[in-house]
Amino acid sequence: MATTAAATGTVVLVDAALAPYEHPDLRWLVRKHVLAVLQDFPTLSPSVDTYTSDSGASTVLLNARGLLTVSSALPPVLLTLWLPREYPYLPPLAYVFPAAPSSASLSLAHDHPFVDHRTGRVRRTLPYLEDWAVPRSSLAGLVRSLVGALRMCHPLTPRFGSVVVHATTTTPMEEEQERMRTALLDELVSRLGRDTAAFRGHVDEDIHAMSSIQGSLRERADAMDRAVRDLEDERMRLERAVTASLSHRGKLLAWLHKTSSRVPDAGAAPPLVPHAAAGDAPRWLESKASELSVDDTVDALGHALEDGDLISLQEYIKRVKVLAREQFFHCHAASTSMSSKVNK
Repeated sequence: MATTAAATGTVVLVDAALAPYEHPDLRWLVRKHVLAVLQDFPTLSPSVDTYTSDSGASTVLLNARGLLTVSSALPPVLLTLWLPREYPYLPPLAYVFPAAPSSASLSLAHDHPFVDHRTGRVRRTLPYLEDWAVPRSSLAGLVRSLVGALRMCHPLTPRFGSVVVHATTTTPMEEEQERMRTALLDELVSRLGRDTAAFRGHVDEDIHAMSSIQGSLRERADAMDRAVRDLEDERMRLERAVTASLSHRGKLLAWLHKTSSRVPDAGAAPPLVPHAAAGDAPRWLESKASELSVDDTVDALGHALEDGDLISLQEYIKRVKVLAREQFFHCHAASTSMSSKVNK
């Protein structure tokens, strides 16, 4: 219960400290990084303090501070990780100082490759800080990389005139065994840290790849749903058209059955047909066919005018006038041929 309450309090503290930070959509990632480094390094604890930069500007930032054990044979250091407002796009600000019990006899080395002896700030020459990138990098990965770097080159050195007193004395054989054990453990921890960082990097890459594939599949699913809906609408439209055609077909069949079964009256006049036996029948048929062809031509010109790209309105009116005149002459010729036969 106490552990759960402490974890809950830590989450509340971190969420409250991240409220003024930039990139609110990445606060979950910052919270994940902070909780992960506190879990991997229990000696660190979160807090909110005022950070003063080299230019003198002060900002309230979230930080994690505590003792960091580099090796069992080396003294611990006091580590402070400050999270800038632009985190995680900007790397954290790491500071290393001598721990309280040994601060009187130890100081930062002047020629350390990664730690500035004047301010205690970890330089960007540390490979992990130099290669910082989102989402591959994290606070826990930085601390592990810092442990490996400080194990190879410890930042603390005895102060001038101070003497480091060892409480116990060991034999040369025991010292050699301790050195070998420490070296093996350090190498194992370093390899585990590198493997874990590489594995996490691959996992993050896989997550991003899967997310992009998921987005593409969702777009394809939406497109397929739209296509299915369009096909369903087309199917319903065709069904309605078929139903209407069947209805018209039934009406036509009923009309044909009604007209074909009707018996003609004996006293009725024969239906009006062209005077096939007359000598002017070919002339009448030719004139009538020309008249009907003019109607078809006018209809075609009307469709072309509706399309808008095939013929203009002026051209349409001009051609219709010419065709109307021709149709008039064909109609007059047909009526003349029939009237001449009747007069005879």
